Amino acid sequence: MLESVILSALLFGLLSAVTLPIGAGIGVVWRPPDRIIALLLAFGGGALLAALTIDLVAPGVDHGHFEELALGAIVGGVAFKLLDWLVNRQGGYLRKPSTALTYWRNQARQRLRKVLGQMRRANPLGGLSDAALDLLLSIAKVRDVPAGTCLYRAQDPAKNVYIILDGQVELTDPMERGRVFERLTTHDAFGRMSFITGMPRATEAHTASQVRLLTIPRDAFMALLPASVELRGAVQALLASPETARYLIERYGVAAAAATRWCDEAHQTLAETGNYASPPRQRPEVADPIELLRGDERLGFFHELPESLLAQIAGRLVHKSHPAGWSYYHQGREADRLFLLRHGSVNLLDPDARAAEPIRIERGAVFGGFSFLTAGTHAVTAVGQGPTEVSELRREDFDDLLEECPELRDRLARYLRRRQVNAYLIKHQHLDARRAAGWAERAARQLADGRVFPSLAEMTRQVASHKGAAVAMFLGMALDSIPESLVIGANVLETGTISLSLLAGLLLANLPEALSSAAGMKDQGMKVARILFMWTTLMLMTGVGAAIGALLLEDAPDLLFALIEGVAAGAMLTMVAETMLPEAFHKGGGVVGLSTLAGFLLAIYFNTLYS
Repeated sequence: MLESVILSALLFGLLSAVTLPIGAGIGVVWRPPDRIIALLLAFGGGALLAALTIDLVAPGVDHGHFEELALGAIVGGVAFKLLDWLVNRQGGYLRKPSTALTYWRNQARQRLRKVLGQMRRANPLGGLSDAALDLLLSIAKVRDVPAGTCLYRAQDPAKNVYIILDGQVELTDPMERGRVFERLTTHDAFGRMSFITGMPRATEAHTASQVRLLTIPRDAFMALLPASVELRGAVQALLASPETARYLIERYGVAAAAATRWCDEAHQTLAETGNYASPPRQRPEVADPIELLRGDERLGFFHELPESLLAQIAGRLVHKSHPAGWSYYHQGREADRLFLLRHGSVNLLDPDARAAEPIRIERGAVFGGFSFLTAGTHAVTAVGQGPTEVSELRREDFDDLLEECPELRDRLARYLRRRQVNAYLIKHQHLDARRAAGWAERAARQLADGRVFPSLAEMTRQVASHKGAAVAMFLGMALDSIPESLVIGANVLETGTISLSLLAGLLLANLPEALSSAAGMKDQGMKVARILFMWTTLMLMTGVGAAIGALLLEDAPDLLFALIEGVAAGAMLTMVAETMLPEAFHKGGGVVGLSTLAGFLLAIYFNTLYS
């Protein structure tokens, strides 16, 4: 008798988890829209919630064992949370987008509270209350930036203030041939003065090592000021600091009296209205940038775009003027922006071909465009001949446009498949024909899916910085399946089978969960064979776990049986609440509520078929 129960539990466990390797197999070759995955996850989660209530909790309550069930549920939930925390610390949070998002958000919250208290180079934010810090947390972001990256250049708009969490950053002065005038390290803040005044950057910032940065966007920060007295007070302290007036005087040539007057007026206006305007400055007169973009023939990308897209791109251009001999970029540097020449001429120099004549770029041409659109490094060096005026399209602005405009993504995807782009990758980025074609195809597919395409510099990126992250990811997935195994074992032991609602809920929940996670693992660089092996092993473990659960509960008294059922129910409920439903909401937004309800009601309906 016992052998048949254990065998039944094993078979039902395998059956309930069979969609794990199936979903993983689908995920490594095709990714359905996120909303479809979200609806399936939410539907399965709702069915599981109903099945837990009807098949586990209700029988125990009917038999008068509520206290044991409740105690077991608390133990199961706490145990799941503790094990989940331990696994996540080793990189297991990477198993799902929702767990990764939650983990990173929590880490950022803890780090922000610590860093703001230790921040050097003027610290008006160190004594903020929890309420004010939570406002900053809603807009703050954490970025990992490789060494040798230019964070901003002179005359760039002041979009962020930066705080170094780890690594080193060098500030350089472009008016002194790029001389490094300050080296910053952990807990130093920079970009503060242009952030506060709203003036364009006067210096440049480069990462001297791998750097982790906490960034606070200026527009989002300014939008918080009317609602927060504390944040307004912090800004007022900076406006009243002599450093602010000195910054305007030294970097922008503002007269001392005018600089002091603006600081006083901004301080008062902020107190009265909750906001303030930047100092008045002369802005460059720019001819119609749409016409200049439309005249692009050398790159062959912009002149084919419709008027609506050209207008959106023109709105993101940053207009600058430079003296004679200005170096726009050097060979081998990351292409973080492209340039539209409005006035003057620029020479493109190839250091590897010193005898060759430089290529001269004249007014109306785009330069740095091929390396920019392929997210590569510059193949030549660009130097201005005489005074020049340019309009720049920065990487971060272009990525924003790609996320906002499906048509622009589609146009770029088609452009990357062109022969001229393939020839550029082979000749200037030194890829062989197979790798060049493979990268272009993968980049085009990712753009079609609504994702920013991979840079050439990231083609050999590792799965994660954690040692043994793949093992931790597997342990995290196994942790999610343990409650399911116990539930199946308990059901088979008590009824000889599992309810249709529970089986349907597990099948529906496991498929999109495996599909989504496997696709993410592949994106992180894990081999397909390893992904499929992990999910197949997980299916086998679910079957074995169900059999072990039935074996352990065979001779258990009613009170102990109710307690263990409660442990399984509590752990599974915690898993659904912390992984399945957040994953669904992360991918589908508000539509998941009705899908969860539909799964819940359908599971209850299935149970009425037995009565």
